[in-house]
Amino acid sequence: MEAAALEFLAAHVDLGYYPAGTVILDPARAEPAVLYIIQRGTVQVLPFAATHSGDAQPVSLGAGECFSVSALLEKRPVMAPYTATTDTFCYEFPAARFPELLNRSPVFREFATRYLTAMLRESRRLIKMNFTAATGEQQAMNRTLRSLVKRAAVTCAPQTPVQTVLRTMQSLKIGSMLVVDEAGHPLGIFTRHDVLDRVALAQCDLSRPVSAVMTPDPQTLPADASAYEAALLIAHRGIRHIPVCDGGRLIGVITERDLFALQRVSVRAINQTIADADSIGGLQFAASDIRRLARSLLGQGVAAEQLTLIISTLNDALVRRVLEIEQAQFAVADLRWCWLAFGSEGRYEQTISTDQDNGLIFDPGAGSPDALRERLLPFAQAVNRDLDACGFPLCKGNIMAGNPQWCLSLDEWREQFESWIADTNPQALLNAAIFFDFRPLHGDETPARVLRSHLAGLAQGNSRFQRQLAQYALESRPPLGRISDFVTDDGEFNGTMDLKKSGARLFIDGARVLALATGVVHTNTAQRLRQAGSRLNMPPEEIASISDGFFFLQALRLRGQMAADASTRGANRINPADLNEVDRRILKESLRQARKLQSRIALDYQL
Repeated sequence: MEAAALEFLAAHVDLGYYPAGTVILDPARAEPAVLYIIQRGTVQVLPFAATHSGDAQPVSLGAGECFSVSALLEKRPVMAPYTATTDTFCYEFPAARFPELLNRSPVFREFATRYLTAMLRESRRLIKMNFTAATGEQQAMNRTLRSLVKRAAVTCAPQTPVQTVLRTMQSLKIGSMLVVDEAGHPLGIFTRHDVLDRVALAQCDLSRPVSAVMTPDPQTLPADASAYEAALLIAHRGIRHIPVCDGGRLIGVITERDLFALQRVSVRAINQTIADADSIGGLQFAASDIRRLARSLLGQGVAAEQLTLIISTLNDALVRRVLEIEQAQFAVADLRWCWLAFGSEGRYEQTISTDQDNGLIFDPGAGSPDALRERLLPFAQAVNRDLDACGFPLCKGNIMAGNPQWCLSLDEWREQFESWIADTNPQALLNAAIFFDFRPLHGDETPARVLRSHLAGLAQGNSRFQRQLAQYALESRPPLGRISDFVTDDGEFNGTMDLKKSGARLFIDGARVLALATGVVHTNTAQRLRQAGSRLNMPPEEIASISDGFFFLQALRLRGQMAADASTRGANRINPADLNEVDRRILKESLRQARKLQSRIALDYQL
């Protein structure tokens, strides 16, 4: 350290004594009051994991080493107990002067940053284990399915009698039997649920082969797929068992219980609640469960990419059920229509705080578009009201299917997009930013797919429109200051920054430009960056860095929304001064990644 800073440190330390066996710092206590520097003796750190598994070993610290650095930087209690294993003396520097020490000594500040970089992953792991200790390590959503397979799958040949299969399932106390061919490839699955529907109620002859009552061609996942991918499949298909294959050969079965043994709600439980709901009241409970599950998964350490995908997938299921309920009340079953999702829902990036952005596309056939629109609008307006009741507020800009302006035939949507691409009006570019992220959510998807293909060709072949869209993407710049770290807002939200408008939007708009220019049809921001970046020969590490910056902002948004009322106007806002040192540094680097993405676009389009 610099001599002056070292003198400052020495002038403010006291010497503390801790007999052997003393717990100096404990996670149950408040933020540490001092920075500890061991003068002599030994301090042992006992990780949380050590009390729950045998693979974690205590770490010993000796003379010259310090502790509580990360806790002081992050303004939180320590994540593990620190115990004196011998009679120990420590220099104690007051926490109140810790920020001043960082400012006085760039050398010490750099040390603290490096120290925290090494400790951060372990700290996050301990937080995650703390949340999941009650239900086991299998809830780590980034683990591969291979690591979650507990035992080899129980299998049988397709000609095995049903009676033999039932006896095997009963004796082994298993919920499913996989039917495989001679090479071990899955042909079908037979579950306890099938016993009731296809054996007992159907009065099936138990001597018949199991192939007659199995579910053929079961949905499988590769062994290297992640737990969150299995969660999405469970949510989307409403299934109970997922066969896991390695090179096409069955190696085991993952169940919903293996993935989400949560105390209160699980993905499949919510999906089942949605499927069983026969009223909007029932769906309101499911919407609350989605938010509770999101809070739990965030606490377990699930990354923003996976979490927003899970939220969006469950919200999709809820919207589909609302459409099914209302479809029964309106005479629209004979029409070819498709519900479109725009905005964050269209990008699979929904957070807790999200309003409605939707529309309808229909094929009038030989009929009049106006006549069909007149039949569809009351249905769409009822769905919009129901979604509002379920916690998805009505769009203030009225971008909803119940608005005649956004309930259009395929030809009308084509004309609308063509006019936006041909127009130089700023409103046309704003509409392009909202509506170009559409995806079909429910109904006859054929018109939506035709429209997507048509749009990709129009945008990719129009360099003028691409340049205008690039200009729009560069209108908002990362709120990075020249003197201070960040530029914050004044007025009602003084001292804060909007993580959606001034953060995530920068990545979303930039990724959209790259996607339309390269013909990428995916609407998800990360997938757009990965696919378009690959086509543009961007270095993989650059794509990964930009994506990581986007997801950090998304994670901050989720944390803020879950800590406060997600329906408030400031749900996406943070005060950078309230962030700990680590999050401020990562936020600054994330915004630099947004600036890097914008610089690439500016260079490509000479802006």
